[in-house]
Amino acid sequence: MTFEDKNLEDDSVESQISQVETDRELEDDDDLLLDDDEFEDDDDDVEDDELDEVNEDTDSVERATWLAQSADAVRAEDIKVLDLRGLTIIADFFVICTGKSSIQLRAIADRAEETMDQRGYKKLRVEGYQEAVWILLDYGDVVMHIMAAEQREFYHLEDFWKSAPLLPVDLENNPFLPVRSRPTI
Repeated sequence: MTFEDKNLEDDSVESQISQVETDRELEDDDDLLLDDDEFEDDDDDVEDDELDEVNEDTDSVERATWLAQSADAVRAEDIKVLDLRGLTIIADFFVICTGKSSIQLRAIADRAEETMDQRGYKKLRVEGYQEAVWILLDYGDVVMHIMAAEQREFYHLEDFWKSAPLLPVDLENNPFLPVRSRPTI
């Protein structure tokens, strides 16, 4: 057997092995496929799905608003809510705010977490709480960035996401601010 014959034989064995692996993958894929009978296309189902999407959007808008208002209640500064829907799959909204000290940053995070817990939403994760220079609260479709002024200026997330429109949030009628009663005379 010559050197060329040996190379041809090796190529043939490799192609046979490759074909067997491909066949196995196809068999595995066939096992995952469902029968066409299991898919019934009802127009009502499509409308329900569309309503669910609208409810999810409304829900994430509400959650972003609650987080912004809770930050405002503990005097966070420069609160912005970026609408990332359609721009990324990371989240639907970023709530970004600034605190003046590590104590205030933790207070903002604590108030946000308390607000969401009261409404039945648990955070997926928290980052930076101990260091308290940039605290990230992840609620899935809404992510809150609580930043010290230096980090906010350096990273300037608003510029990075400059194509994201701002979600208007009413901070004047904030339900999370304590009601101060006036003394009666």
